[in-house]
Amino acid sequence: MFTEVELKYQVGDFVKVRDKLVTAGAELVSEPSQEKNAVLDLPDRMLENSNVLLRLREFRNEVILTVKKPGSSGPMKIRKEYETVLSTSFRGAMELFTALGYRQVFHYSKTREIWSLGENTHICLDTLFFGKYVEVEADSISRVSSTSKLLGFDPGKGLSSSYRKLQLMYAPDTPENSREMFNS
Repeated sequence: MFTEVELKYQVGDFVKVRDKLVTAGAELVSEPSQEKNAVLDLPDRMLENSNVLLRLREFRNEVILTVKKPGSSGPMKIRKEYETVLSTSFRGAMELFTALGYRQVFHYSKTREIWSLGENTHICLDTLFFGKYVEVEADSISRVSSTSKLLGFDPGKGLSSSYRKLQLMYAPDTPENSREMFNS
């Protein structure tokens, strides 16, 4: 378990950000790779109503289970996060959670490139069908702020919304946004 602090910034492309990352001595952790995400909940939406996220993610041949607890509100997203790598396929994990009564309530895919800048600071360059985003994630508000500034962003203008909320804002008419979308 760790505390995740993050901000996102929408960009037109990643050229300037990559240049700044290289200049700052950041390390490329992961080349751009496809990522598949499924958000799960019970039929009564107990998790969503409690502001808890249960997510399955497939990235670079790993299936990762994530639980995010409710966090503090404010200009940055701050949440307790629990993650573990599962020793099953994405499909196998989905079948397991379905057997427990969970259903997929939302899904999204993205291409993600990950950089590391010092201890506990990651910068993700994410491409989704509705836009390109730089996600700055660290273990403290000060690290997110200083890294954002280093990359040329104003932390006061960062986005704390999840990709689910951003997709609802920027692409509201896609099938993935249907409240009735289960098991797709």
